[in-house]
Amino acid sequence: MSIPLISIVTPSYNRAAMVADAVESVLAQDYPAFEHIIVDGASSDNTLDILARYPHLKVVSEPDRGMYDAINKGIGMAHGDILAWLNTDDFYPPGAFTSVADTFTTHPDALAVSGRAETFEERDGSQRLIRTEEPIDDKDFWRRIVEAPVPNGWFFHRRIFEKIGQFNSSFRYVGDRHFIIRVALQSIRPVPVYHTLYRYRQHPESATFHMDDSRHPILGPRRMEINQEDVRMMAEFLSIQNLPWEACRALRRANSEYAYRLAATAIYHHRWDLMLTGIGAGFRYNTFFPFAFIRFALRRVLKGTNG
Repeated sequence: MSIPLISIVTPSYNRAAMVADAVESVLAQDYPAFEHIIVDGASSDNTLDILARYPHLKVVSEPDRGMYDAINKGIGMAHGDILAWLNTDDFYPPGAFTSVADTFTTHPDALAVSGRAETFEERDGSQRLIRTEEPIDDKDFWRRIVEAPVPNGWFFHRRIFEKIGQFNSSFRYVGDRHFIIRVALQSIRPVPVYHTLYRYRQHPESATFHMDDSRHPILGPRRMEINQEDVRMMAEFLSIQNLPWEACRALRRANSEYAYRLAATAIYHHRWDLMLTGIGAGFRYNTFFPFAFIRFALRRVLKGTNG
């Protein structure tokens, strides 16, 4: 039986300090059939100099319309039967490719695999595990798909892109979650793999991590940008006719929470326009949104986090 070719797409922009770790993690897989495609957005630091040290890479560097536009370019260049995307600040643990290939071989009709993912941070030269996300399986399926699908822990058969298309590049932050929800709405279920396939690195320059403090002068406004995309994404899916009941319930609940996050953060930063946007998004699909707002606020307080 032939070994499936795995194509890894890495969108890149000015990540010279971290990109070598990502590249090395692919090389360390000890898997004989892979290609690694780097789609760089015309980096102005020495990212390209670092990438030039690795002759096996397929590198394209040109302006793009964001991360998901870059991933779409990479998918278009890929030749593999199995595809995934790796961020420049993350990496794959040893053995991930073998596990994925074995899973697809054992399940020849599968279109997706979902594995365990870890989030860590580095301090003083050591790594501290922050949390572990289990793979998506049948347990609490729709809530996980809508709120925490851990998209980089997924690997896809190329047939899936023929079935549902590529990423929506109009999103800057949530295009991967948007894609996963589209996959689920096509009644596609991933095969779960119950060991780690991906490791997320948390750091201050990450686009979507280090978002715990909404009162931060930089991170707070960035969180509002993400939450604006969140509520736009929820509205798109909730406008679909005849949604599965469980999907509709999960989307409505998530919309209420994202609307709360947007409104609460906007209040702190005196962005009254975005406060009204958040409140309006909450009321649109939940007439009891004021009660949901209070419940989410109390939960944040009890957890000791900021709004």
